[in-house]
Amino acid sequence: MDVTKKKWMGRLLKMAREIGDWSKDESTQVGAVITTNDGKPISWGFNGMPMGIDDDIPERHERPIKYKWFGHAEQNAMDLSPIGDLSDCVMFVTFSPCARCAQSIINKKIKTVVVDANFTFDKMPERWQEDMKVAVEMLEEAGVKIIAAYPDSSTVDTATRQA
Repeated sequence: MDVTKKKWMGRLLKMAREIGDWSKDESTQVGAVITTNDGKPISWGFNGMPMGIDDDIPERHERPIKYKWFGHAEQNAMDLSPIGDLSDCVMFVTFSPCARCAQSIINKKIKTVVVDANFTFDKMPERWQEDMKVAVEMLEEAGVKIIAAYPDSSTVDTATRQA
């Protein structure tokens, strides 16, 4: 099985979306799924507070302080992975990664990132676009393949970018 085939990209992006719905962030829910190239599940994550931190305190959900409390889905998926070597892995994520997550993706040697085509960096709120544009530039320069795909596998229209 090749998880970069449109059927599997659609399914795994749907899974990432479902996982993102678990986030308690009231304004933004992001999910990430990591698999091997042949589909073995490795890890998942959503944007949220670290384990053991009380995420029911309303003040921690308010901007700008929430940015100090919440981790990103991609980072959580990598941090919670039971294996350290992610070089044979693909990440499926519901939003285009930020620069900080891109750095970790590169350092973890993930070679393919599949992003929900509805939420590529150029379709994100203006306040995030510069950071996400830098992330794309970093990923491409490091040789990470970025694939934009739709979660609904019946309407997959992929656009592949690679440095």
